[in-house]
Amino acid sequence: MQLAKLENDFFEICISTDGAELHSVYSKKLNKELLWQADEQVWARHAPVLFPIVGKLKNNSYIFEGKSYSLPQHGFARDMEFKIVSQESDVIIYELNASDETLKKYPFPFSLQIEYKLENEKLHCNYKVKNTGDSEMYFSIGSHPGFVCPLLEGEQLSDYTISFEKDEIAPRNLLDSGLFNGAQEDVIVNNKHIPLSKELFEKDAIVLKGLNSEALQLHSNKYNLNFFWHNMPYFGIWAKKGNEEFICLEPWAGIADSTNASDDIKEKEGIIALSPTKVFGGGFGISV
Repeated sequence: MQLAKLENDFFEICISTDGAELHSVYSKKLNKELLWQADEQVWARHAPVLFPIVGKLKNNSYIFEGKSYSLPQHGFARDMEFKIVSQESDVIIYELNASDETLKKYPFPFSLQIEYKLENEKLHCNYKVKNTGDSEMYFSIGSHPGFVCPLLEGEQLSDYTISFEKDEIAPRNLLDSGLFNGAQEDVIVNNKHIPLSKELFEKDAIVLKGLNSEALQLHSNKYNLNFFWHNMPYFGIWAKKGNEEFICLEPWAGIADSTNASDDIKEKEGIIALSPTKVFGGGFGISV
């Protein structure tokens, strides 16, 4: 594992080659660490990338052209060593390529690049997935950053609200052991807001489909985190059950299986089909 730092007048961030994962997002403006610091007793990650699937597969397996393959929840990229292919004072690019190891569980040649870039008061994380094979590849990709919440002394999780940039009527889609069971619940108040509480996560993550927004604010009376994303049509909000220490804001291009999902990866909801040599781009960013 190799750690790299980027810094400007507003942020100092730290990224690891292990999973190309953000390890620190320190706000100079607030003199605060914004990113969850991976307490192993609570949740041992910071901001993993989800690739080549998002969420869980039914029976942790899928079929492609008649052959069965197995993948763990959220795929394998978060547990693999990336290489640094470019680095400057305000931008760094990591890359993971298909290998004999990945082809055994995911039979598609690929290149995954993750770019972290500081642009004044904004931090960007951009994904580029390239099909390096000679036939169509099928994949999903997503973000899973955890942010300290509540951030300021004396605050509680219930002091915080998530507010979308546009009106939304999307219900949450409920999970059963990591798979969608077809049930839904309303969580968005007045078409804009989700007031936070630990009770919200008794039923696992809040998963939203078909949002109009590509930005939101995680805010209290004293603190505001601006979060934005692009080309990621699903959105998850997660905190560990019973926890009041962090919130994960998760834009996804892809989604977990339902309990009655097809085993064929080509028929998986939200799956992206990418032609040879083509590139998919998406990502997220923050400002405070």
